[in-house]
Amino acid sequence: MHINSFTEWDSLRTMMVADINGEHPDIKYDVNFKLEGKHLYQLVKRTKTMLDEVCEQLDKLNVKVLRPDPTKFKGDHRFPMLNIRDRLGVVGNKLIRYSLHEAYHGYDSCIDMKYDFTFDETFDKDVWPDKENSDEIINKIPYLEGANLLRCGSIIFSSVKNTGNEKGISLLQEVLGNDYKVVPVTTVLNHLDAHMNFVNNKLMLYDARMDISEIKPYIPNVKTVPIIYEKISKQPELVWPDIQDDDIENTNLLMSNTITIDPETVLCLNAKYGDIEFFHNNNIQCISINWPEQWLVNAGLHCFTVDIEREGTFGNPFDKT
Repeated sequence: MHINSFTEWDSLRTMMVADINGEHPDIKYDVNFKLEGKHLYQLVKRTKTMLDEVCEQLDKLNVKVLRPDPTKFKGDHRFPMLNIRDRLGVVGNKLIRYSLHEAYHGYDSCIDMKYDFTFDETFDKDVWPDKENSDEIINKIPYLEGANLLRCGSIIFSSVKNTGNEKGISLLQEVLGNDYKVVPVTTVLNHLDAHMNFVNNKLMLYDARMDISEIKPYIPNVKTVPIIYEKISKQPELVWPDIQDDDIENTNLLMSNTITIDPETVLCLNAKYGDIEFFHNNNIQCISINWPEQWLVNAGLHCFTVDIEREGTFGNPFDKT
């Protein structure tokens, strides 16, 4: 297996796409809402269909697809092999398994690949000593999730709050070596890929609520476009059978959680006409897959995929812009 991926946008050759075991007797859903029974079954079924459609589209684009084996996961957990970007990633020629806490023990058995480096497995008490009252991670042991990272050649941006800490950033820098510069982003809570997207080395999209002052000095010639997130409705509404929510944002995670096939092509979920036109006006083809349940799972294509091989080589891509 050729491991080679330096950026988020170089031409894609091999990608791992998540999979879920809908037949798991103890599968649980524990994000945003408590789903069970027929509602959970329907969500699992629709999510599985979407993932398979992603694989079909990648195949049409001549991208080789790898899948984890979710049937090998032993444990009682929400879709454990869905957000694979949290736990797995490629930086350059290294395949890294990022931090796992106790709920994910057994995760590695689902991935038939050899890691170049693994973060130690952890227990919640060593990472979130007061998890019931705070999501803030302490800096006791190195902890870092893969979705914190956005790779831009020799420059790696990584958030450090709630899903990572300073020791995690320091360990990653040590593993990668001094040729890389790992830039901590302290102004973002949780995963960076939910708030930023480098479409290519000329265009970056970001959550308009985000302070990008720590990033701007490294990307002097990149066009940065703020995306405004608005609530779908100001009144509570029934958005899933028996579920009422008054805080749904019209994010669809399209702009911040898409994947780039090559610098002129992106793959998205739920793209609207205006989204497709935006990309078109920036000389980018937008391919969209319909998955209206995205808001409920609260994740996107970047979360569900790991690029194993892209064509690029090491360097600072912003020197060329």
